[in-house]
Amino acid sequence: MKKFMVPDELQRDERFTRTAVPLDFLMAEEVTVEQVEETMMNLLGNDEVRKMMEDGQATGGAPNVFRRVRPDEDDAPVFLKTQMHGIFIGEMQALEAAGRSAWDFTDDDELPWKFQLDMARQCWDETRHVEIYSALLDHVGGEIGEFSENLFLFEFGCSNDPAERVVGVNRCLEGLALDVFNDTIRFGKQADDEAIWRSVDYVAADEVTHVRFGQVWSKALTENDPDRRKKVVAFQRKVDRAFSLGGLRGSYDGANTEQFLPLAIEFRKLAGFTDEDIADVAGAGPKVVASK
Repeated sequence: MKKFMVPDELQRDERFTRTAVPLDFLMAEEVTVEQVEETMMNLLGNDEVRKMMEDGQATGGAPNVFRRVRPDEDDAPVFLKTQMHGIFIGEMQALEAAGRSAWDFTDDDELPWKFQLDMARQCWDETRHVEIYSALLDHVGGEIGEFSENLFLFEFGCSNDPAERVVGVNRCLEGLALDVFNDTIRFGKQADDEAIWRSVDYVAADEVTHVRFGQVWSKALTENDPDRRKKVVAFQRKVDRAFSLGGLRGSYDGANTEQFLPLAIEFRKLAGFTDEDIADVAGAGPKVVASK
């Protein structure tokens, strides 16, 4: 089996379509509100969602991407399908990334057998997660392939250096998952939909373990090499910038948490994040400015 696959080599069946990864946008130092709106509409890749967002703009309302939808709103069913499909794709790419970590580094003498066991454990968990979100997609009336896929989670998370790989996949990708899951649990409880919030809470418990893998192994593999540690931290900040989704994710004051996706502080601390770690993630995104 080939090692160190590139994202374009990930195989899908005929249900799936792909959109290009907007590299310039994800790595920008500064973005405008309009750039975020346009990019998110392109990434969603679904005519129903695009129309909903365009209608909101036409009537002076905030685009769906900039606010937290409530269960009693007309947009809620479409939001849920978008959310569940996006997470399903994310879990599939996380499974592929963990599988690559288990296989790509099998001949690396630096890595103990426990590293392979941890990556295998993650694959086992991610397989269940793909099945759970497939069922949740059915639960909310969605279909696999209804929205397009992009490969930026896999592309940014993977590196040929095992220390960078566990940072990108486990600390950053799975950390983003915790933020999204925390918000989805909140939505499920507001909607009194026990199937959603209990299922997502169950998955989040696994993700805490996966993020901790990233915390533990990135430190263990760089503890005696300050230069490598510096390189890994730089990679980590690059990936966290990409995963900020153009500044939509972060820690905000009480007023703004109703509009943006906040960090899952409690989950991240369970996974071993310090206050300094959380501040680094919150500050990784670009500055979002008004139109120029």
